[in-house]
Amino acid sequence: MEPERKAGISIVFGIPAIVGAGLVWQLSGNWQVVFGYLGLLGFIVGAFLANPEQMISSENESEH
Repeated sequence: MEPERKAGISIVFGIPAIVGAGLVWQLSGNWQVVFGYLGLLGFIVGAFLANPEQMISSENESEH
């Protein structure tokens, strides 16, 4: 995957990180829950950036 696309995906995942962390903080008032949310989101974006072909539907595989 090109570096430009990886940067774009990271920016797109940054929006739910900022907004979601604020929402989680407002609802829970606990920093541990906020860091748990950010860790989960970081794991998801890391898995996607490491191997995006596995995250996309298998329809593309049948064409090969």
